Amino acid sequence: MKRNLLPVMIIMMIVIIADNLFAEQNFDETMNQITHEYLKIKDALASDKTEGVTAAAKMMLPLIEKLELTNVPEEQQTKFKKIPDKLSSATTELTKAKDIKAMRTSFNDLSKPMALWASITLPEGVNVAYCPMAPGSWLQTGKEIRNPYYGAKMLKCGEIVSVGKKGCPPNCTRSCCADEQKTGSHICEEKCEHNPEMMKDHKCNESCDHHQKMENKHVCDENCDHAGCHKRI
Repeated sequence: MKRNLLPVMIIMMIVIIADNLFAEQNFDETMNQITHEYLKIKDALASDKTEGVTAAAKMMLPLIEKLELTNVPEEQQTKFKKIPDKLSSATTELTKAKDIKAMRTSFNDLSKPMALWASITLPEGVNVAYCPMAPGSWLQTGKEIRNPYYGAKMLKCGEIVSVGKKGCPPNCTRSCCADEQKTGSHICEEKCEHNPEMMKDHKCNESCDHHQKMENKHVCDENCDHAGCHKRI
């Protein structure tokens, strides 16, 4: 019996080591998943809505528990040391918030560690914005300010203070925003080249339908229905 236990123990040790390595190597990946839910909250608050905020916050909690700093570069470990606890505390409070005022207060606390991480790692497609009136920071896709602390009252109040790497936002279901079904939170910037049919001067804004040929130099605005405005050539 003792001889048979040795291979089992070795396999168990390998599994444990592999699990630890997997967790350590995916801190930023987990943060990207957290950001995906975080952006849902930001979008809701910027639109003066509370629907979906609690659900997204609850989705964040088990992800936050997975955060592991062991394999993060040493210089980042010091800066990121308190991020998991701060995220957990603020997110827990957000799940308990009963109105939009309380949600915005908890969101402000949540955004501090999120902004710290994003300003250092520069995640793809994610920018850090700051409003001196709140005062508070937040993460958003695109460079058009949509203030989650004031909504329609002062939607454009703030400025981009950190620009993420060029690319798709976290968990974007597009293949480089080309042929997959569009996502509601995806915002394209500058001169996208989603497919050969796109016009060179087309500038996307909001959730454009990239499956149609675009009219040259067409720019969508917030009131665009994204169906009638896209004319076939």
